[in-house]
Amino acid sequence: MPDPFSATRCAHIAVVGAGWWSQGWHLPHLSRNYHAQITAIVEPCEAPRSTLNPDLKTTEELQKLYAVPVFKTFDEFLASPEAEQTDGVIIATTHSAHYEVGMKAIGRFHVLMEKPMTTDLAEADWLAQAASKSDHIFMLNNTANFRDSTEKVHNMVKSKIGQVRSVNCYMAAALLWLFEDPENVGWIKPTGSMQGNGFGLGQMSHALAWLYFVTDLEPEKVCCSMLHSEKTGADITDIAIVHCAGNAIMSIHGTASMPFKSYFESTKHIHMKIFGSGGVLSYGGEDQHPESGGLRLELFDGTDQHLPGFYFENYQAEGDGPESLQVFLSGCTGTKILNAADAMIGRKATSMSFLCLTVTSVL
Repeated sequence: MPDPFSATRCAHIAVVGAGWWSQGWHLPHLSRNYHAQITAIVEPCEAPRSTLNPDLKTTEELQKLYAVPVFKTFDEFLASPEAEQTDGVIIATTHSAHYEVGMKAIGRFHVLMEKPMTTDLAEADWLAQAASKSDHIFMLNNTANFRDSTEKVHNMVKSKIGQVRSVNCYMAAALLWLFEDPENVGWIKPTGSMQGNGFGLGQMSHALAWLYFVTDLEPEKVCCSMLHSEKTGADITDIAIVHCAGNAIMSIHGTASMPFKSYFESTKHIHMKIFGSGGVLSYGGEDQHPESGGLRLELFDGTDQHLPGFYFENYQAEGDGPESLQVFLSGCTGTKILNAADAMIGRKATSMSFLCLTVTSVL
């Protein structure tokens, strides 16, 4: 990836949504990042609440802590002097609000949007169309896509694998405690135009965005099925066959049903295999445990290359932010970047998660 620290000035960033993720990650990361300055926070609820963190700060406390104004609505922010000083916005609202805020932000600011891009296929189409016409950056915060290892896989697929013929994607997590708890309404219940909620929208978007970036495949048709929690109705297992342009096919298996031991031990298990006319590339391991896996390239010409180390999502709360944030800040200051999770990738990831809510659909 380009050097995210080549910028000569800091990026002025507004954060939209002050819930669990913003208070635990985005705002602290930005406040510690030498290349960023927070200009405003947008949050309609004076006392945000989350079952995942019962100690969230009020908007009054956030205003004092970060020494920036807090606006109740995005429209209020747009009409403020702070908006004139803002380069980019981080959209970390509820999933169902991504579209409304995103459409207002595209064209005026650079945008870093939390995944999934949206939960409605039509909205994903409209966001992608608007982003394609804008001269501003539109990025999804799929942190795995911005790892150095991901760029390496992408380059190997293009230069070594040849025409991609089939892909196998497996992602498992120990998240039944999240998706089978009736109190976690934001993770299990649909809101707005959502057709459902659960593991497919909440987690599989990371694996799907990674696959679509490294393979450049274009999905055309998906046949899929889900298993839902008897306690909450949230989908906890998703299996799909995706037919892509160029006569390629993807097999997708995601589940929240791994046994939970501890936050350190119970990381996501991810295994990707990409089969092509030149050979096969395998990349897998346990998320957050680099020593658990790595990359292997096996070609029909006899090449067998193994590179240890597995790096996927980066959700470390410490420090000044993951690679995705560093790239976004760099882009906000005018540095040319590689956008490894743009609106089209977000649209592709949304399409499968959304259409898994039916038995068979055509994209």
